[in-house]
Amino acid sequence: MLDIEAYAAHLGLSGPLEPTLETLRALHKRHLMTVPFDNARHVHKGAAVWDEAAGADPQELFEHLITGRNGGVCHELNGLFRTLLRQLGFDVFILSAGIRGADQQFGPDLDHMLNGVRIDGELYLADVGYVGPSFVEPLHVSPEIQEQNGFRFQVVEDGDYHIVRRQGATGDWIPVFRFRDEPRELTAWDGYAASLTDRAEWEWEGQQLSSTTVIRGRAFETGQKILIGRRHVISENGTETFKTIIDKQAYEDLVADILRTETARAAA
Repeated sequence: MLDIEAYAAHLGLSGPLEPTLETLRALHKRHLMTVPFDNARHVHKGAAVWDEAAGADPQELFEHLITGRNGGVCHELNGLFRTLLRQLGFDVFILSAGIRGADQQFGPDLDHMLNGVRIDGELYLADVGYVGPSFVEPLHVSPEIQEQNGFRFQVVEDGDYHIVRRQGATGDWIPVFRFRDEPRELTAWDGYAASLTDRAEWEWEGQQLSSTTVIRGRAFETGQKILIGRRHVISENGTETFKTIIDKQAYEDLVADILRTETARAAA
């Protein structure tokens, strides 16, 4: 059993946490603002660490992410969050998703692990493990347009899949990922990570990245900040800005800010 009081305190929340949509929204946003995405140790240690992340013990995740104040990847972040939600009485289950690639095609269904939560018969996506840009509050699985931080989100059906897409203050709708409304088991990811980390390159948000690219990200009150290698992305008020960080100290300061550390950790 997780220490719910310590978990909530780390997220900056207090008081009763009933299994309601309001509680889910608060937990989801504070989780993204407090527990960063950080794939550094997985990049450096290879496929074995990814496989461990998929089936990691919740108490070990709690000690690493909450007590140790570290970041993690989707399997770890959403895995721990799922355990928290279950302990609070939410109806939550595992979902998988294929992320849109540079060729505008979706990757394999096991590219990403997130959570589905049913509240009063309605399905919501709870995803605190996608580096972004994405939704920072739970997303209702519905064609209705949902606005967050100046961006518009929508979940539309396409055959057997649902597609999450977003639109900024200007421009077209952009697909983020697709998923099936089918609960998955952790065993589905057994050995899958090796096929990903063995790739010379992989795709993220329409970009070709090296398998050794370190990616970190965290939400803030009105948006998200992401560091892809040395490329800094800020998503806020319906717009995204991009900047390459050249100066070493500026880079270390940004890493420290995203990871919520006083001094930057070793950068790849």
